Amino acid sequence: MQKNNNFLTILNNLPEIIILVVKNDTIIDSFGQIKEKFNNSKLYEHFSKVTYNKLLLLKSKNIDNLTIYWNSKDYEVSYFDDTYYFKDVTKYRNLYLELKKSLRDLRSKKEELHAVFDLAGNGISILNEEGTFLYANKFFQTMMEYSMEELYNESCISLSSPEYAQPSKSAVQRAIEEGIVERFRKICVTKSGKKINASMSLSYIKSTNEIVMITSDITSDVKYQEDLKRRINKEVQSRTKQYEIMCHQSRLASMGEMIESIAHQWRQPLNSLGVIVQGLKHLNNSENFDFDLLNEMEIEMIEKINYMSETIDDFSNFFKISKEKKNFNILNSVKDTIKLIDVQLKNENIKINVNIEEGVNLELYSLENEFRQALLNIIQNALDILILRKQLNSFINIDIIQNGNFTELNISDNGGGICMKNIEQIFRPYVTTKKQGNGIGLYMSKVIIEHNMKGNLTVQNNQMGAVFTISLKSKDEN
Repeated sequence: MQKNNNFLTILNNLPEIIILVVKNDTIIDSFGQIKEKFNNSKLYEHFSKVTYNKLLLLKSKNIDNLTIYWNSKDYEVSYFDDTYYFKDVTKYRNLYLELKKSLRDLRSKKEELHAVFDLAGNGISILNEEGTFLYANKFFQTMMEYSMEELYNESCISLSSPEYAQPSKSAVQRAIEEGIVERFRKICVTKSGKKINASMSLSYIKSTNEIVMITSDITSDVKYQEDLKRRINKEVQSRTKQYEIMCHQSRLASMGEMIESIAHQWRQPLNSLGVIVQGLKHLNNSENFDFDLLNEMEIEMIEKINYMSETIDDFSNFFKISKEKKNFNILNSVKDTIKLIDVQLKNENIKINVNIEEGVNLELYSLENEFRQALLNIIQNALDILILRKQLNSFINIDIIQNGNFTELNISDNGGGICMKNIEQIFRPYVTTKKQGNGIGLYMSKVIIEHNMKGNLTVQNNQMGAVFTISLKSKDEN
C-alpha cells in the first residue's frame, strides 16, 4: 500500500505531457490533457506559423529539441518516430528565469563589490588559512607592486620583512582561532625591495575558511611620528636648558638677596665685636688688669662668632640642591625660611605672623629645600613691595589651613596688591612689577610648586594686598 502511495505521489508531481502522433502533417492520434479536438486535424491548425515552422525544423532533425509557448504554457518539445512529445516546463521555466535573474543580480553585486574593493583607500585582500593570497584589490597590488597573477604565488608572510615573518604567521593563526586581529603592525617588502610600514587587521570567515585582510600604508605616519618625537625631544632639551639657566638665574638672584640678608645679620654682631676689640685695647692699657672682665668679653666674642657661623650654615643649607623627597614638617620649614630674613623684617618694622588652623596636617613628603626656596621668593617679593610702597603698619601673614587632602598656605600682605590686568601673568618669566626685579622668582616658585612638587600656586588681590596660595597634598598618616 505504501509503495502505491509513493508511486501516485511521483506521478502527480510529474510534468504534464501531451503526445501527438502525426503522419503527412495530420494528427492521427493524441494523448494527455488536451482541451481541444486533435485527431484527424492538421498540425498547423493548432499552432502559430512561427511555432509550426519550428516543429517542422525539429522533425527534420536539424535540432534535438526546442521550447515553445503554447496555450499559455511553456513546453519542451522533442520528436521521435512520427510522434511529438510536449512536456510542460512552465514551472521549471519560471524557476529557471528566477535563477537566471538571481545569477545576473549576483554577478552585478560581485561587480559592484569589486568596484568598491578597487576604489577603497586601503589594501583589501582575501587569504586562505595558510595566508596565501586568493584575491587582492588594485590598491594592494599597486602598494606592493605585484599583479594579481603574481600574488597567487605569494602570501602575507612571504611579503613581510624577515623579522616579521614569524609574527605574521602567528597573526594569521590567531585570526583563525580568535576570529579577528586588529592593527597588527609590521614592515612589508614590495616587489622592488622597498620597505613600508603597514598596519593590518585580519578577520576570519568561518563559512568559507578564508581571511579578509585590510592593509594600510602608515609609512608617512610613522615618519611623521618619528620627526615629531625628534622635534619634541629637541624642544624638551631646549626648554630643559632654558629651565636650568633660569634656575641658575633665580638662584643667583636669591643668593644676591641672601648676601644682603647675611650683611644685615652680621652687621650687629660685627659692630659688637668692634666695640669689644676697642674695649680690649683699653683693658690692656689699664693698670689693674681685670681678668673677670676679660673672660666675659671672651664669652661674648665667642657667642657673636658662633652666631655668625650659624648664620652661614643656615644660608648654606638653604641653598643645597636636593631632588630627593623626604618627610618634613611644614611649620618648621616656614620658621627656617623666616629666620633667613628675620633681621631685614625687624629693620623695616614689618611684622610677620604665622597662624595655624586647628587640626591641620603639618607633615609633608616632598622636596623641602625647593619648598623653602619657593616660599622665600614669595615672602621676599612681599617684603620688597612693602619697603617700596612705604606701607605703615606693614605685615605679612602666613595662614596654614587644611583643605580636604591638601595643606594650604595663604601668604598675604597689606602692600596694596598687584597692579596688573591679568594678575596670573605675574608667574610668567621675566614679568615683574619691580624696577630692579628680574621676573624670575615667582616664575620659579610656580615651577617648583606645580611641576616639581605636583601642587598648585595661585594669586589674587584682596582689599589690603596680594594673597598667594600654595596648595600641597598632605602626607597620608595611614
